[in-house]
Amino acid sequence: MRTNYLPPVYKWLALSILLLFSACDLFQYHPYEGNLEYKNLTAENVARIKALEAQYTPQTTLRFAFTGDTQGYFAETEDMVKDMNTRDIAFVVHAGDITNYAFTDEFERMHQELSKLKAPYITVIGNHDCLGDGDKLYKEMYGPLDHSFTLGPHKFIFLNTNFLEFDESVPNLTWLEQELNTSPSILNKFVISHISPDNAEANRAKEQEYARLMRDYDVRLSLHGHTHNYKAGQLYNDGITYVTTAASLKRSYVLVTVTGTQATFEKIEF
Repeated sequence: MRTNYLPPVYKWLALSILLLFSACDLFQYHPYEGNLEYKNLTAENVARIKALEAQYTPQTTLRFAFTGDTQGYFAETEDMVKDMNTRDIAFVVHAGDITNYAFTDEFERMHQELSKLKAPYITVIGNHDCLGDGDKLYKEMYGPLDHSFTLGPHKFIFLNTNFLEFDESVPNLTWLEQELNTSPSILNKFVISHISPDNAEANRAKEQEYARLMRDYDVRLSLHGHTHNYKAGQLYNDGITYVTTAASLKRSYVLVTVTGTQATFEKIEF
């Protein structure tokens, strides 16, 4: 009697299992897993910006670029970066949706494109960046979801507005008001978030409170992405301008120029 005999069907089953486990070695990591090559980019880039702070007085003109929704549009983003590098800008503001699916390699590949900028870039998280464990990756790679920095008489506040991916506490308007309550030395305040307060995917229960804070604290510009289309104007006829930048796919971004307490902006096509 052949005690070691295995019918052919079992041999094929055993071989298939071995091949399956062997194939797992082809994957370096799950798309949502960490293993990030780049970390704490927000702090790193803010430090680069702050190093120039002495240059920016109330009389100095500040110019920065504003983009968003680069999510997988690598060729277009590469062309956009080349155009931005021809401009005299202090930094670039990114309104979120760095990625499409919040995969690790997406975050890293897009950073590799954006790191070709001569100027540092600062981001806010978008709804696509929150998919899966994307918010954890974002925090590890960039930093806090809500954050701010000052540059001379200017303050830039970055606010997470993706409440569908979180809960009713988003956006954190208590934190926002604390950040807006600045000393008189701050002449201009800019609030950057992915989703504008009037959007169908925004937390509409907080829409009017958001608009009130913009008015009460005389925010110079409220800057957004998400829709992939350029739009600018007053949402509430209250003197506060809301600007939405197009996705890089549309081959445009916004150039903002600040002199004194005046901020002007123009759509740049590339």
